[in-house]
Amino acid sequence: MKVSDYKALFTSEAGEILQSLESGVMSLEIGRDCAACVEELFRNAHNLKGMSGAMGYDHVVEASHTLENVLDRCRKGEMSVSRAEADLLLRSIDMLRELVRVAVDEDECDDTDLLGDFFVLLSPMTTRTLYSHPAGDQTPSPELDSEDINTDAIEDAYESDDEEPKEEDTTTAGNDPAVTASKGGFGERVTSTRVDLERLDALMDLVGELIISRIKLVSLAGKIGSQSLNEELSSSGRLISEIQKEVMEARLIPVGQVFQRFKRLVRDSSLALEKSAWLDIMGADIGLDRTVLEAMVDPLVHLLRNAVDHGVESPEERIALGKPETARIVLSAKRDRNFVVLQVTDDGRGIDLEKVLEKKRIGTDGTKAELMSDDELCRVLSTPGFSTREEVSRFSGRGVGMDVARKAVDAIGGSMKLHSEPGIGTTVLLQLPINLSIIKALLFEVGDEVYALPAEYICETSRLERDSLRTVMGHEVIQYGDEVIPVVRPDDLFGIRTSADGSRYIKLILVDTGNGKVGLVTKRILGQQDIVIKGLPSLIRGVSGITGATILGSGKIAFIWDPRFLFKGRCLNEPH
Repeated sequence: MKVSDYKALFTSEAGEILQSLESGVMSLEIGRDCAACVEELFRNAHNLKGMSGAMGYDHVVEASHTLENVLDRCRKGEMSVSRAEADLLLRSIDMLRELVRVAVDEDECDDTDLLGDFFVLLSPMTTRTLYSHPAGDQTPSPELDSEDINTDAIEDAYESDDEEPKEEDTTTAGNDPAVTASKGGFGERVTSTRVDLERLDALMDLVGELIISRIKLVSLAGKIGSQSLNEELSSSGRLISEIQKEVMEARLIPVGQVFQRFKRLVRDSSLALEKSAWLDIMGADIGLDRTVLEAMVDPLVHLLRNAVDHGVESPEERIALGKPETARIVLSAKRDRNFVVLQVTDDGRGIDLEKVLEKKRIGTDGTKAELMSDDELCRVLSTPGFSTREEVSRFSGRGVGMDVARKAVDAIGGSMKLHSEPGIGTTVLLQLPINLSIIKALLFEVGDEVYALPAEYICETSRLERDSLRTVMGHEVIQYGDEVIPVVRPDDLFGIRTSADGSRYIKLILVDTGNGKVGLVTKRILGQQDIVIKGLPSLIRGVSGITGATILGSGKIAFIWDPRFLFKGRCLNEPH
């Protein structure tokens, strides 16, 4: 096997190590579990050196070995890491990341200067010369051709454990089966593997086509009237559902893989603004679809920068208020039914509602800031171009951040909420679908057409006597427990016209939009099933209230409704 065959694996593992090094340095900077942190940093630098050596990436070996020596001095107590040293270490990790990129890409540019800059950067923290060879040996390592590299060494580098190598009795270890097994030999089971994300995407597409094919077969079986065929389709449907579930789970990426990079963002932003802030991450193991997670990177960047810039006070202000000098920003994730909820919380000054009213030129009629609802505040702050900053700075003032976040969340069928308390802090909550490919939906008929509503919005379906409807202030409503629920007819939506129905009963779908409940009158309820979401045609893309389309068993297209927008302004307790 060629060395190039290991490049993807090296790139992936080196990226994880570099991210761990970066996070570890920031933890060390504020004194979090120093001893364990330094040991972990040292082990990561050592592992990167070993992997790079096996691949023949000499300059990466040189750099990681120098970093390893610096960290060794830290763990021996010869050096402490203050903010200045942390800056040097973080910059050295950035350069090490670039050295890895150049080595993997086989960039023709000469990385010797980059390596020299790396040594110069770390020189205040090490007693080594600009060369990292053993004392007395100033001869650079010879360049290696791919034919000279022992691929067995590469395999050992990836199969060995993470501990620092220990001296062994070479006269007996090689013949000891137990030692062989412990080193990744025949006695060790392989329990995981890495799969290219494009393959998972292709597999998900195939599962989607399989579901569509099954829906068509079910429709065909219904026309034929074959009991045995229906039973077989029912059995295969369960198997397809299990396959779908496993593929969807395999596509989920722990949010921590993306969240970790934001620690550096918060640190650097707070330093640039002469503030002190630390990012805590919670729920890092929660899985989210790769497409959804990638779409949230930019919104989270804006929200975290807003928290540092607008929310966090200066160290002097915080001390005067009796708060810790270092602000705590929390980025968390948790599961909620078919959603993942991401939350950005800071313990800063909160949002100045009076300034918001003043900048928006509302409240001139005597409206009090404390009466502004959270939904209204979120809507105002996410208005394009709105900002409470008087001047444009590197981090804020253009009124872009909240607008970008809101649009990105809306684009994938999510929702954004905000809550702020003066002097306590601000929380921004993003509710996101776990995946964007296959969902459970309720199918129903309006006129001669079939439509779909995502199942998570459905409270219940029922058949009511037409006389049970009441009219309040010109609007039809029904009594649902202790609640009065407005009734919406399809005639009011998209200009749909339905023929008059003089029957005694009406079929109603009770929908929870997140802002309240509505009762949707429908001609016929077809039932719940898994549907595959397809993109909308360009002619209707962007139509409010429609999030996508799906293919029915008949081959026709059914539009998927978004009740949050479709029924906006129709809920009795919804703010207008």
